[in-house]
Formats: sequence, structure tokens, C-alpha cells
Amino acid sequence: MGKTMQLEQSVLQDVVSLLDNKSALQKLQSYLQVLKKEESEEEMTAREKEEILNDIREGLREVKAAREGKIKLQPARDFLHEIRS
Repeated sequence: MGKTMQLEQSVLQDVVSLLDNKSALQKLQSYLQVLKKEESEEEMTAREKEEILNDIREGLREVKAAREGKIKLQPARDFLHEIRS
């Protein structure tokens, strides 16, 4: 039996032992909700990281295209003026 199955079995045994304890079950439920929330926040962070990487990739493609003369980039001063306005 693998370690994961042993852990799952142990956790299930612990949960079964709490079935008669309403307070303990409520605490367990609350803790599980916190764990789910943390997990979804990590996933969101991973998605955000992927979006950032995609933005960087796109920027690098634009720089490459500008170097090849395919597009003309906006001067940095104009860009800074634009975002400040």
C-alpha cells in the first residue's frame, strides 16, 4: 500500500472518529474551507503569472518586429507622457 493511500486511510479514520462530535466536525469543515480557499488563490496566482509571461512574450515579439523593421515603436518619452496623462 502506498504512502498516499495510507495517509488517505488515516485521514478518513480520523474523520470517522469525529462523526459524533458536532463541534469538531464544524471546525474540520471550517479548516477545509480555508484550505480550499488557499488552493484557489494559488491557482489564481499561477494564472496571473502565466498572463504576465504572455505579456512579456508579446513585448519581446514587438521588440523583435521593430528590430526587423516590421513595426515602429513609440518613443519612450511619448509612452511615459501617455501613461502619466
